[in-house]
Amino acid sequence: MKYSLRNRLIIVFSFSLIVLVSGVAFFLEKAFDKSLTGQLQQRMKTQLFMLLTAAEEEEPGSLYIPEVVREDAFNQIDSGSYAFVYSDDQEEVWRSFSAVDLELELAEKLTTGEFFFDLAVIENIRFYRLRYAVIWESYDGTESYYQFTVLHEAHLLKDVINDFRYALWYGLIFVLVAMLIVQFIALRWGLAPLGLVAKDLKNIESGKQQALSKDYPTELIPLTKNLNLLIESERTQREKYRNTFSNLAHSLKTPLAVIKGAVNSDATEDQSDTIHSQVTRMDEIIQYQLSRAVAGSQGHMLASVNVKIGIEKILSALSKVYQDKQLELTLNCDDSVRFYGDEGDFMEMMGNLLDNACKWTSQRVLVDVSQSSKKNSYVLDIRIADDGPGIPEDMREKVITRGGRLDEQTEGQGIGLSVVAELVHQYGGKISIKESNIQGAEFQLLFDFRRV
Repeated sequence: MKYSLRNRLIIVFSFSLIVLVSGVAFFLEKAFDKSLTGQLQQRMKTQLFMLLTAAEEEEPGSLYIPEVVREDAFNQIDSGSYAFVYSDDQEEVWRSFSAVDLELELAEKLTTGEFFFDLAVIENIRFYRLRYAVIWESYDGTESYYQFTVLHEAHLLKDVINDFRYALWYGLIFVLVAMLIVQFIALRWGLAPLGLVAKDLKNIESGKQQALSKDYPTELIPLTKNLNLLIESERTQREKYRNTFSNLAHSLKTPLAVIKGAVNSDATEDQSDTIHSQVTRMDEIIQYQLSRAVAGSQGHMLASVNVKIGIEKILSALSKVYQDKQLELTLNCDDSVRFYGDEGDFMEMMGNLLDNACKWTSQRVLVDVSQSSKKNSYVLDIRIADDGPGIPEDMREKVITRGGRLDEQTEGQGIGLSVVAELVHQYGGKISIKESNIQGAEFQLLFDFRRV
């Protein structure tokens, strides 16, 4: 699948932004979770130290902690924070007022002097749990083992994390949308000069200007400069070829005319006819080779001709040439139809075909022109029909054979159709002949021009 340059950049940048925003959100969420968990652990340590400070031994082996302590969370039922103290024989010595309805058993005996922080499930509730074991030495020298346990309901922390997650994602989505909009505007503005190049090329196609303008960013100047050089070089080269071969044709016409006039009056009629025939053949060959030499290349969309205007000029001239036939000339063509190629080549093709139609028609000549667009090309269909005797089906292919020679042409068609066929093929087009709807011959020219 092909994408435009703008679409490719949008896809790459959008994907990169989405990945970046998602990565930022993931790591921020994890960092926030870790930070909150660390803060909770530190707070639970503080609560545990508070319990150790509040604990007193009334007598050896008997630890006393006030029912109400300085930590408010331990003094409210179902506050989410709970505390327990166990003796060495796993008997509960004390529990906070908040843990009145909570059943908890001592899990295992711990190593004294170390904190144990983990995530536990008690009565199907998840708790963050901090435990600390201590050896309590009595005034009489006896030692007692006690385990202090502080619990905090995990969902309380998760609620804070979820609130942060929602706020984070809403904020990042807003930033993402804003960045995508900014990116689209930046790409549109940044790639605008390429659109200007395309606009200038279309103006060159339509003949409104001869070269690309110079108002481009620095990065595009080498490209546009080289394109201008290429366009100018092509135009100069074609003009050079035309002038050279035109000069050649004119130079040869004079000697040929002299030869025609210098035929010996003593020559027999057959000899005179032979000389005239060969001189005429030489003249036609010169004209044919001249037309081939200056024939355009395949349609390149850098030069174009208004089809309707061009054909109207030819029909206007032919109506005067064949005035005695009282021709009925009809043209069906939209004003916007264009032939993408050299004007001289187009006029050569249309001139030969229309002259041929006017020569052989009884009265009517019908020209139908249509256009259609494909994804990457522009199709031009030209049909020229007459109501003359037509062309026999077995001779149609020979008449339009590419590169056909004079002796291969149907009588009366002349060398013009070979020139037309050569030009059509050099533009990548197709030419065909069939019987017209008005009983004569119909020539169809089909061109498929690629777009810039």
